[in-house]
Amino acid sequence: MRSTKKVVVSVVLVLLLVVAFWLGRVTSRERKADTASHEETPKAMKSPTETSSHEHTGNEPRRHDETKTKASALTLNSEQRANIGLKTVTAELRAIENVIRVAGVVKPHPDREAQVSSRVSGRIVGLFYKAGDAIQRGQRLAEVQSAEIQKLQVDLMQAENKLTLAKAELERVQSLVESRIAARKELIAAQNNYQAVLNEIEGAEKQLVLLGIPESAVKKARAEKNIATFPVVAPIGGFIAERNVVLGESVEPSKVIFKILDPSVVFVEGEAFEESLRELKSGQTVRIRLASYPEEVFTGKISRFSPTIDPQKRTLRFWVEVANPSGKLKPNLFSEMNIVVGGQGEVLAIPQEALISTEGESFVFVEEKGSFRRADVVLGARDDRFVEVKKGLLPGDKVVTDGKQQLYTQSLIARQGGAALGGHTH
Repeated sequence: MRSTKKVVVSVVLVLLLVVAFWLGRVTSRERKADTASHEETPKAMKSPTETSSHEHTGNEPRRHDETKTKASALTLNSEQRANIGLKTVTAELRAIENVIRVAGVVKPHPDREAQVSSRVSGRIVGLFYKAGDAIQRGQRLAEVQSAEIQKLQVDLMQAENKLTLAKAELERVQSLVESRIAARKELIAAQNNYQAVLNEIEGAEKQLVLLGIPESAVKKARAEKNIATFPVVAPIGGFIAERNVVLGESVEPSKVIFKILDPSVVFVEGEAFEESLRELKSGQTVRIRLASYPEEVFTGKISRFSPTIDPQKRTLRFWVEVANPSGKLKPNLFSEMNIVVGGQGEVLAIPQEALISTEGESFVFVEEKGSFRRADVVLGARDDRFVEVKKGLLPGDKVVTDGKQQLYTQSLIARQGGAALGGHTH
């Protein structure tokens, strides 16, 4: 009896398992059917217009490009051009030069710099120029009252008095000799005395001239019998860079009273690494730029090299002589130096200031029939002035240099739906 119950229970359990398995398969099929019906419904609901909006014909890509070009073109009238200072240059064949770029600093030219001092000890009794004043060579800068000068001048005046007496004695003896009253040896003695006094005067004059007193001042002192001061004069023309004394100050010959600079020609000092030595030569052209005047280029030539290499920095110092008529190259200004060491063949190139590089792209703005379009470019070699354009421009294209940033800003506004220069929105 117990075995029969066990069999019945087992059969019931098996039947329940079979029923559960069958129900699970049915439910799974219904879920898959529902999912498939939901995925098909949106496709069936799309309108013909929506479906066709993503289908392109063969002419549509070109039509989109034309629309983009028209949208990006900017038109400016003459007033707008003037307001942004717009300038263009022509893309043409140019030689790209090989340059070595180094940092530099402006220095006074050693042949156009002077430190002025008094040749004698004394006291400053006159100052006629201050720092920044322009001067000419030979102009009187200061006056020094010197005990040494005064002694020489007193000696000169005493010699002048002795000369008067010696001359009178000579004339008296000469008269007596002519009258046969005095012997001829007395005449010879008087002549020797007179000549000795003349030599004494000449020696005093030379000493005063050697100390820096002009001959005209010495002659004036002899004629007027007065004590002259020592003049300090400018040995070169230029500008007073420093004045290191005040009135009444005592000075010695070692004291620098004035420092004068002639800025018409300056040196720009640079240092090149030893790897570049074989490419550097005297006379090579160097283009120099200053942060103070970023749009100006100053040109000079290598004048001289240091005979030694800096043992710590492993660099060679060199100097470039640069004409400086405007005076903008001031001592101690930092500069960027580009040494031209060679060149390549001619390639299509534009000035670097025409180029805009942003977000990994390089492009320019090209003027065409009064409007301006963006032109993406592929670049090649470059130097400090020009960059080669391998693709994107043709010889004769006019590219914008000054005003390019304003055009770029307006092109971004136009893309976002704003009003561009000389344009409108719809």
